[in-house]
Amino acid sequence: MAMFARTKPAPTVSGGYSAFKSAVRSDFNSTCAYCLITELFAAGRENFELDHFFPVSKFPLKELDFYNLYYACHPCNNIKRAQWPDDQLTNQGIGFVDLCTDDFTTHFRELPDGSWEGLTPSARYTIEALRLNRHHLQEIRLLLRRLQ
Repeated sequence: MAMFARTKPAPTVSGGYSAFKSAVRSDFNSTCAYCLITELFAAGRENFELDHFFPVSKFPLKELDFYNLYYACHPCNNIKRAQWPDDQLTNQGIGFVDLCTDDFTTHFRELPDGSWEGLTPSARYTIEALRLNRHHLQEIRLLLRRLQ
């Protein structure tokens, strides 16, 4: 099952895409869409931004699309920026794992050291492109496991 459920229908707001931030934050349970760290462990709400899953530089018509806006911590958003798999990868069906539609356990497994192993080519691409095994992420995952 997908990790995040999006509001349907999309909310109506006035202004630019940033007007959707509260609704997007709610859909993502105050959690980064990529590294899955919550605001509590990522320096609070002020360290979160809206990311265009499909980068506006490559998909300009998706700039104001509510369903293209993902809640992301600043480091993940900064790393991702306008990254998108090239045509060779997309032709092979490889792209970013989308936890609004994809099941985490189909693509990833958490290892004892807190790192994520990619179980699919898309997961391996996502881990590498977004650096999802950064040391501090592994440390937070280990801490959360100990707290459970």
